[in-house]
Amino acid sequence: MGTIKDTLDRLQGHQVYLDSNVFIYFLDRNPDFFPLVEPVIEAVASGLIIGCTGDAVIAEILVKPYQSGNLALIASIKAFFRTENFLSIYSHDAETFDLAAQLRAKYNQKFIDALHYATAIRAGCSCIITNDSGIKSNDLLDVVHLSTLRPNK
Repeated sequence: MGTIKDTLDRLQGHQVYLDSNVFIYFLDRNPDFFPLVEPVIEAVASGLIIGCTGDAVIAEILVKPYQSGNLALIASIKAFFRTENFLSIYSHDAETFDLAAQLRAKYNQKFIDALHYATAIRAGCSCIITNDSGIKSNDLLDVVHLSTLRPNK
């Protein structure tokens, strides 16, 4: 178990895919994980790491606000993802979906996890930051699980 600082230092200058839970923990100020994801978001905002994500991440994040009918929160989340010079957001095209199907078949992942993985690969990422135990490192991408990290001290 390392610190989030050690991880971000290692990823400096790299393109990194951020999974849904990173943003959910940040936007909700999750008491257990906010100390881990705040430095990640700050590293992306400052350009220390090159952050990217996919349209599916934004869709996942918007589900609960849509369920509750919280229009102000929906608008706030959409504005967060439109912040200039912050994050690259990748659409999922036919080639990405095909790669996701291949990855799901090869690694027995849930489809949404395979889609995140495929999007990260197609975006040129070297790493995915997540807290989803279904997404694992392999010969294609390094995966950093938030639950294995300690906050900066």
